[in-house]
Amino acid sequence: MNNIKSKIMKVYPAILLAGIALFAGFTLRGDDDIYQKINRNMELFGQVYREIALNYVDEIDADKFMTAGIEGMLSTLDPYTNYIDENSRDQIDLITTGKYGGIGITVNVRDSQVVISEVMNGYEAQKKGLRAGDIFMEIDGVKMENDKVKNMRSFVRGPVGTEVNVKIQRGDELLDFVLTRQEIILKNVSYFGYLEPESDGIAYIKLDRFTNISESEVENAIRTLKSEREMKGLVIDLRDNLGGLLDAATGILNKIVDKNSLLVITKGKRADSEKKYFSKEDPMVNSQIPVAVIINSKSASASEIVAGAVQDLDRGVIVGNKSFGKGLVQQIKDLDKNAQMKITSSRYYTPSGRWIQEKDYFKENKYGVFIDKEKYDQTEFKTLGGRTVKAFGGITPDLEVTTDPESEIHFALLSKDMYFKFADDYLKNNPGITSISPDENLFIQFKEFLSDQNFSYNSGIERKIKEIEELASEKNYGTEVKDLLDKLQIEANAGESIELDASKNAVILKITDEINKRVISDKDQMRTALTYDRMVIESKKILEDPLQYRTMLGK
Repeated sequence: MNNIKSKIMKVYPAILLAGIALFAGFTLRGDDDIYQKINRNMELFGQVYREIALNYVDEIDADKFMTAGIEGMLSTLDPYTNYIDENSRDQIDLITTGKYGGIGITVNVRDSQVVISEVMNGYEAQKKGLRAGDIFMEIDGVKMENDKVKNMRSFVRGPVGTEVNVKIQRGDELLDFVLTRQEIILKNVSYFGYLEPESDGIAYIKLDRFTNISESEVENAIRTLKSEREMKGLVIDLRDNLGGLLDAATGILNKIVDKNSLLVITKGKRADSEKKYFSKEDPMVNSQIPVAVIINSKSASASEIVAGAVQDLDRGVIVGNKSFGKGLVQQIKDLDKNAQMKITSSRYYTPSGRWIQEKDYFKENKYGVFIDKEKYDQTEFKTLGGRTVKAFGGITPDLEVTTDPESEIHFALLSKDMYFKFADDYLKNNPGITSISPDENLFIQFKEFLSDQNFSYNSGIERKIKEIEELASEKNYGTEVKDLLDKLQIEANAGESIELDASKNAVILKITDEINKRVISDKDQMRTALTYDRMVIESKKILEDPLQYRTMLGK
């Protein structure tokens, strides 16, 4: 009991610190009783915490109980306001510096399974033989299921030099790996160069995140590109860039928009909290050089600040798919030496005044904690040149380019290692090959390979049929139901071939990439991939057609 009391005494100040950080500085003028409410509610919160920790029927972990209480309180707000304890500090390091302790992978969640989508070159996961498509079954003895899937990154990441034991499913095999965490340093600019043919002078920069060194990396890329030849156009690729630091976004905009241009506006709760950000320098890429910015549904936050400013200032064209729609700005607040909080402190608005938040948590007001929930209704806005743009729901591109979504069969091919095995087989039968381009014949060979491998998978509809069969068996349904399910199963089996043909383009590109990564460098692989990237091709066409470019900008 004394141990519990000592923990309570250690944690109790954190309640006060959390309360101060949540409410200090956000008082509305005229609302004089807000501090009385804070004091009364903090006292009540502390009493509940103390009573449970001391008198609950089972022993309570005082630290974890406090964390759960804080997280429960924050869950009534938006999903970007988070409590960060000492075990989650790598999140802040990743946001601000692009560094963290890990094994060098990126993952997706598919059908409640954690699937490796990319293995980074030169890091532990690659060295030990993990592959794209591998499925995490266990991490340090913890099964990756239910709520553990959502927190998977917290299991893999950790202090540099520590070990993590993972169990991987690869096809029908279960494999065990012991991996040592390394410092993972993520590049902001993962690639830059001139698009083929280079003599056309259309430069390309792929920006993956916005950290405290993004501006310098972009500046270096532009300086290098301009030193190589005359830049006649610039494509900035922000696909899958989830954002980062606001200052990094405004710093990069300084390189491409005219000096003294309004870039973004932030507004907090107080009337005097509005802040306007202007470009402070002459751009490295002057207004005579056309610009295209590529976005997709995973371009968020700082990416949308850049795309929104380029669009509102009529500085360039936006190409791709509608962006994610995150119009909120967070600040990092220190609570004590071991804990921090990331708090949504303001909204941001593009230069025309748009708030592009897709999901309005404040108007939705699920838990009733927001008082003025009808405050942010918006209508249409105008760009600098008079074009109409709309708020809510992200940045809508000037040119929409549709892409094939990744299908269920694509993930099945990944998880059963078919792309990897086919690449091995192809190179074995084609020795000395230097690189390949997407080709219809590749798809034909791949289908033959799948047949030889007796490839099959349980599709979503097949799993549902299985569930119905089990339920029908329990209920003792007659043969008519069984006959119907058998017919459905036959249709589902035939559907596998149809789905593979429907995914042909995406499959061909994946095969091409898998083979090329074995025979050419990362940089050459990226250069080759850009030659058949539809969004890049469309962007280049626009930049090379002055009439179309000006027409799209309403000039």
